[in-house]
Formats: sequence, structure tokens, C-alpha cells
Amino acid sequence: MNSANHHDPYERILENMRQYPNDIPMVNGGVSEAFRAYIQLLFTPEEAQVAQYLKLRPIPGGRVAQWVLNRLFRTRFIQKAAMRQSIRTVSLKIGRSAGETRSILEGMTQRGVIQDIGGYSYFLTMPHLFNIGFKYSKALERLGKRGAELYQQFFVTEKYYKRYQSSDKGTSMSRIIPVKKAIHHQSEIQPAEELHNILDCCMEPIVITDCPCRNRKDILGERECRDKYPIRESCFQVGLFGEYFLRRGEGRRLERQEAHDMVDRFAALGLIFTTENTRDPNRFVICCCCECCCALIRGMTRFEEKNEFCTAKSNYLASVDGQTCKGCGRCVQRCAFHAVMMHDDKARVDHQKCYGCGVCAVTCPAQAIRLHQEPRSPIYANGLELMSRIYRENRD
Repeated sequence: MNSANHHDPYERILENMRQYPNDIPMVNGGVSEAFRAYIQLLFTPEEAQVAQYLKLRPIPGGRVAQWVLNRLFRTRFIQKAAMRQSIRTVSLKIGRSAGETRSILEGMTQRGVIQDIGGYSYFLTMPHLFNIGFKYSKALERLGKRGAELYQQFFVTEKYYKRYQSSDKGTSMSRIIPVKKAIHHQSEIQPAEELHNILDCCMEPIVITDCPCRNRKDILGERECRDKYPIRESCFQVGLFGEYFLRRGEGRRLERQEAHDMVDRFAALGLIFTTENTRDPNRFVICCCCECCCALIRGMTRFEEKNEFCTAKSNYLASVDGQTCKGCGRCVQRCAFHAVMMHDDKARVDHQKCYGCGVCAVTCPAQAIRLHQEPRSPIYANGLELMSRIYRENRD
């Protein structure tokens, strides 16, 4: 950041955001003008004066911060003291009272442009990562169609998708997760690599929200799956993320069985499931992705310079029982990765292209195509290990 921009709060926000492991959208060594305009839409000038002093995480530990804080700040007195200290630090820097500063911070949190932990620690949201403006209704009101156009510019045209969810060396932040019905009965099912097991083990609440990707494409009038896949209530926020959305009046809480039933319905429709590339049962987001709107799947199948690591392949491969296959071709039509083809009136799978999502298998009328276990992509212990690895690989 040059000296002319040193006192520009928007530039300081962008500089702080650059500490995110995958950086922010850049063009020829400088910040994308489209992303800069996106941030200016997201924050008012008054909010930017405050947000410039926020960091990406409230304390060391990133996504495990809530778990740590719940144990460090056990009493209401300590929580209030921590809140006063956080607000006091920012208020001194901006020359405003603690009350005014807290009001601005709470306003930004309510509108979804920053995040907080229990109202006593505030931090910057990565809007391009969490699709926050298109999942959180109050932020969407601020971004509107112009925000969707800017997102299209920095994400697709300027090719930020190539670094959206993977490091420069190919470590993926998320992974594809199949459902049990698609997996061959003789294959071992790992709890962290099958969606119904994940739902059984994850922290509550399980909250369903709208799909930000399909929402954004719908705003642009470019959604191909309008008559096929839902926008409303088709994205799961679980555990701490679910709790966060509920506190801000977003989404709807589900009972576990209701979540299981929704997963089965979405699988039958042909949606592809992704979640964090970790074994940690404390999940945050379970995405239900389509090939025409999803920021992940499109990056692997549609964009000019594909990034095959936008999400990691599952540790399963689809295979066809030639004697059982009736040659109906349904699996060919459902495969977003073009990994299934017909040969001599029988389905065949190109294992190099197969991502192991199981979409081909869940509706096969003859149950001729099923997933078989095939270790091929690493899965990390927790989010801290994964994000630290991505940060290192991108800074190399």
C-alpha cells in the first residue's frame, strides 16, 4: 500500500484481508478494482473508519476461536470486560466514544458485513469466500445487482476462482462428500467422508439457509437451473455457523431427521455435496452444489482455465456392473464432470474425471453404478492445520 493510500480506511481493510490464506482478488500485482468496488459497496464510509482496525480472526486459532473463547471467558464478568476492551481499543483509534463505536460495530454485525463472537470480539468477514452478501439477506440489500456484477468480474473474468478454494500447490479447502445410498455395501464408509454420518456427528444447531451461488446467478438473470434446483433453503450452516445465523435472524433450524430427509431429496435432484476438507466433526458449512451456478463446481468444469482442485475428490470412485446395467443413460445425464459415457449400450466411468460425488448412483434404476472406496485425496485433521498449510503454500 503506497503512502497516498495509507490513511484510506478501505485500503486498510483490503490490506488486512490479504492475510487470509488465499489472499484477495489481485490483478497484475495490485488489488482488483472490481473487488475494491465490492468492498466499498459493502461498507459505508462511517463503517469503514471502524472496520479498518479489525482483523480476520478474533484471537489466534481462527475458526476454533469460538471453542477457545467459550472456555477462556466462562463468566459474564470476564465476557463483558473483554467486550469493553475490544471496543475501547477501536474507539480510541477512531476518536469516538465507546458507545458510538459499539453501535457501529453492532450495526455492521447485524447487516452481516463483519462477524462477532458473542458480542465481545469483532472481526472481518471474507465476503468473497463465504458469499456473505448473497447468503445474508441484510448484506444482499446493500450489494444488490451491482454487487453480483462486481463478483462476476473479479471471480470469473479476472479468474479469482483459480485460487478461491485451493492453494497454488493444489491443497483444497473443501471436499466432495457422497451419501450412503451411492456407496457400494461392501465398501468401508469413513464417518468424515459420508454426509449422513457427518450430520449425525456434527454440532447443533443445523440451520438451512438460501444458496448464495444460485441467488447471485438469479439476480444476474443467468441461472440455468431455475426449474431444476431450489435457491430457498438449500445450504446448511451447522454448529457455530448455524448458531450465528440464528442469532442474526437468518435461516431456519432443522431437526436432524429433517436435515437427513432434505439431503436425500437434494441427492435425488442431482445436487453435489461439499464441506470442509477435514476430519473434525465440528463442521461449519455443507453446500449443495449445482454445476451451472456453484463457485466450486464451475471452476472445475466450465471456466476457461479450469482448477481441478477447487474441491478435493472424495475417496470413492464410481464403477459400473456391466451385467446389471440396462443402458438407460440416466447416469450420463446426471454427471456434472462428464465422467460417465455410454459404450456398447452400457455405462462406463472415466476414473480420471470422476470426483466420487455419487450423483450418478443414487437414482440408478438397476443399482448398476455404485461408489467403491479408493483413497486418492488427503483429508486434514482440522481447520487450523488445513488453513495453515494453504497459507504457507500460497506464500511460497
